[in-house]
Amino acid sequence: MKKSLFFIPVIALVILLTMTQCKKNYSCGLKITCNYTTTGLDTGKAVANAILEIYPGAVASGRTVHPAIEQYKDTVTDDNGVYEHTYPYEALLNISATKVDSVKDESGNITVKNYRGSAQVKLQEGQTVEKVVLMMQEY
Repeated sequence: MKKSLFFIPVIALVILLTMTQCKKNYSCGLKITCNYTTTGLDTGKAVANAILEIYPGAVASGRTVHPAIEQYKDTVTDDNGVYEHTYPYEALLNISATKVDSVKDESGNITVKNYRGSAQVKLQEGQTVEKVVLMMQEY
């Protein structure tokens, strides 16, 4: 009798452990920070209002881009040079960043400086992936 009383809770525990499900977090966070560079090294100076184009790598023939990616493909960094968003699934994304600055010197001449940077990021399920895009002046 004592053996059967021992096995009932053990069997119930085994059934309980095999029947429970873990709820997965499929969302994938992305945090992009744009910084200036002159020599390829990060200066730590943020690029505010940089224009970002975020798009998937190669798309197979006959396939379309998921609307969640397409909707946020063109965006802008905030005043701290940061863009954050949560996507509904994993993806491999290309990032292209551009910025045009107009600088006026003492004599009133305006100089236009174009900055460009690019990177690639792989979104991870249940994680926020952080990527720094270094932007260098084009000559």
